Amino acid sequence: MPLAEPPAAAGSLHVHPPRTLAGTELVRVWRKHLPNGAVRASPWWFASAPADPYAGGRYDLPAPAGTCYLARTVAGAVLEALQVHLANLPAAELAARGAVRAETPTGMPPAADLTDPAGVQLGLTSAVWAGTDRPLTQRWAAAFRRDGWWALHGGIQHDLTGTLRGVSLFDQAGEHEPTHAGPWPLNEIDLLDDRTLGELADAGVAVRGPGNLPPAPTP
Repeated sequence: MPLAEPPAAAGSLHVHPPRTLAGTELVRVWRKHLPNGAVRASPWWFASAPADPYAGGRYDLPAPAGTCYLARTVAGAVLEALQVHLANLPAAELAARGAVRAETPTGMPPAADLTDPAGVQLGLTSAVWAGTDRPLTQRWAAAFRRDGWWALHGGIQHDLTGTLRGVSLFDQAGEHEPTHAGPWPLNEIDLLDDRTLGELADAGVAVRGPGNLPPAPTP
């Protein structure tokens, strides 16, 4: 079943099944060290949909609104940030990124749970997170925001296990902490420590150091 167009009538998604976020831990991974040497210390960035929808994020909203992408686990956040499933991930890619565990404040509204089977009745399928039609998934995000939702909870495209979950927050575009609930306590993560590397390995991602070539394909 293909992903349908979102319901056009305002309020159609208001009663979609929710997923509680308050009190949970989310992970944010972002490019901290830019190629020009600049450092982006803040993990927060809400991106608006660009003129070319395919150049933007899956759930980017039209300006002046924006979307910030997180996940429930480090592996999920890495796959979300890199936008590709890398069987052999260069350690330098992780070293260029920052990561934090964000404690979701108790005032955070629930997310629309895109994994709930009830969504099928509205035309939702797993293609909303696993497909490649960015204009369509961005229209779904806009429809959920139209109907009062501040977040989405769903799968992650490049997760072959099918178990990782991402959370997308809606807010005004730009670099700032979420404004509809706060504060968000942050704890830094070392993306190259054994715990993180083990979690990535469980998700099928092997991190390789400088000079370590990926394995040759089997003939």
